[in-house]
Amino acid sequence: MDDQALSYHDTVDWLFGLQFVGIKLGLENIRSLAEAWGNPQQQYPVIHIAGSNGKGSTASFIAAALQAAGYRTGLYTSPHLVDFSERIRIDGTPISSDAVVEYAQRLRPDIERLNATFFEATTLMAFAYFADREVDVAVIETGLGGRLDATNVVTPVLSVITSLSIEHREFLGDTLTSIATEKGGIIKPGVPVVTTVRSEEPLAVLRGISTNRRAPLHVVDVPREVPEIVDLDMMRCELPGLNGTSEIGLIGKHQVENAALAVAVLGLLAATSLPLIDEKSMRTGLREVRVRSGLRGRLERLQQAPEIVIDVGHNPDGVMAMLDAWLSIRSAEETDILLGVLEQKDLRGILLPLTRKAFRSITLIEAHSHEAKSLNDMRREAERAGLHVQSTESSLAWLREKTHAARGSALVFGSHYVVGAFLREWPKKMHLS
Repeated sequence: MDDQALSYHDTVDWLFGLQFVGIKLGLENIRSLAEAWGNPQQQYPVIHIAGSNGKGSTASFIAAALQAAGYRTGLYTSPHLVDFSERIRIDGTPISSDAVVEYAQRLRPDIERLNATFFEATTLMAFAYFADREVDVAVIETGLGGRLDATNVVTPVLSVITSLSIEHREFLGDTLTSIATEKGGIIKPGVPVVTTVRSEEPLAVLRGISTNRRAPLHVVDVPREVPEIVDLDMMRCELPGLNGTSEIGLIGKHQVENAALAVAVLGLLAATSLPLIDEKSMRTGLREVRVRSGLRGRLERLQQAPEIVIDVGHNPDGVMAMLDAWLSIRSAEETDILLGVLEQKDLRGILLPLTRKAFRSITLIEAHSHEAKSLNDMRREAERAGLHVQSTESSLAWLREKTHAARGSALVFGSHYVVGAFLREWPKKMHLS
């Protein structure tokens, strides 16, 4: 970028070009960047969240409740679905295009000097933006892992670890113990940590790290009762820490776990550093999580009739939890599925829950990414699983067919790249004939 102002499109292209630097697990670059910018991440309290599943939902529950309590709240999550700006939000509002251009121009000399990565650059952008806009608190989600993740230069008031599953084997290892070691790397000396991890071996890892760092560990009891699912955007259940029945704006047993974790976090914050949090703000945050935080892609309905829904479930545990929720209120026989994943994902595990019910149709699509699993590979895996599948190269063509469906539901899930591409095609639906 030169001295002339670039467009938002050009700026985002430059940022994404940094992906070719690759993934660098380590904190040297981000520490140098943060120090060069005056360590902006130290200018507000931070809640730091790691885990395999539920990070985004848990972060959004917490952020929504903090907003409801009156705190100006920054939220940093990844990846985005449609637009880069979704990654950096204050009170649910994404960073403006002008601000992205401004921060990228200011960042570039340090980025090029250090040969920094895309995630390192965007993490510092979020830190600085939140500091400059004087947030009261920030909720920061890790990217990949935890111990060596670029976000791990924060010293939070509270650390949070959601459920764990096998993921990113090439970076994090192929056992839950190794995964827990990496995720538990966000635990800081003396800083309380809250988790829903209950499996014996990974929990033992987290206990060991917490003990060594003298960080109080709080393990959350997740309600075992089956929630009352009203529809895609509402369920009711009882949560520890709240009196009576709570309304939750996301559905499924996995979201009960995420909501219980959020309530435990908020209760600790209310008792320590953020006293404006009360039961009313917690309930409001749980109920209004989508609109207050800007969360998308969690069984999100785009159209009523015929019903079209999107979800970013893209690993076996996440997909199974999502489909359990879906099938509690919808019929497999009246559900058409569009699915695509990245190469490193466990497609066999993702397809397994699809073999347990007779879905009306299953269509495969290749993600818009150089890391996409090919249609041929996906078809072969589906055939091995005994599934009858179709394939398409265009979500718009698939959408045209489903828009003309007389009844039932269309469910799009898998990689953020698949769901994001579908959402970008969505405005074109008005031109379908």
